[in-house]
Amino acid sequence: MKPRSHRLTVQERRVVEILYDDWRDLLRCTTIDQAMERAGVPFSQESRLRIGDFLRHDPAAAKLMRWHLAAYGLTNDEKRFARLILRAAPFPGLIADPHNLAPPSAGWSSAAISQALETLEWMGFLRRSLGGYELAPDYARFLDGIGFYFHEVVLPDRSERFNRNCATDFFIMAHRPTRERALAQIKAGSLPETAGAGMSQKMTDAIRAVSRPVNSALAKIADYTGERAILNDACAWTHELVRIVMDSGKIAEVTPDSAWYLRGGG
Repeated sequence: MKPRSHRLTVQERRVVEILYDDWRDLLRCTTIDQAMERAGVPFSQESRLRIGDFLRHDPAAAKLMRWHLAAYGLTNDEKRFARLILRAAPFPGLIADPHNLAPPSAGWSSAAISQALETLEWMGFLRRSLGGYELAPDYARFLDGIGFYFHEVVLPDRSERFNRNCATDFFIMAHRPTRERALAQIKAGSLPETAGAGMSQKMTDAIRAVSRPVNSALAKIADYTGERAILNDACAWTHELVRIVMDSGKIAEVTPDSAWYLRGGG
């Protein structure tokens, strides 16, 4: 399936092709900036928004994206920044000094914050008001599904990074006992109920479709148990980035030290 990309540069068309290829994997929700990096295309705000606008209007993208466009168009740092805005912003009301929301330890420059504000406005999460920004009236729609959470997988040996739908996906790929249990469940047709909070209807329908006995797509989950794999995670439980390093199927590093994780069956 070739993207309809007459408005894009040759390099941007390559980025869209990478996104479409990744999104055909049910467990991947690769972002624009991750695909740009893999394509060797330098990141620029103009290019990112042009690709985002293309995705917003392309029927092929609409079929492949199972979450809101923000899940794919925002960088992971911008998602963390959006969560800071939600903590600090009155509704209705002006967001006071958004450039000082991030802690110094985040290392975000003023230019990066300005770019995040611009992108969040372009997405429709923010709107300009009285020389500043405020939450859009319908901002709550951005909290459906995966919202502003992310679960990024980094494969150093492959120079590749991409987001997954949840942290469990990472351990299914990188931890053999977890992988074997998940594949046994898939083979037995005993996957848990997919409907509920945090699931978009498109994701629910996609999971049910590939879970049928006649379709073995989920049984072909990528196997990274023999290499180094890193999870950068910012889920509902913490704003601070959690980093877990798996080396040949074993946990090699967890940051911060206070992070909790389960090793059942491991």
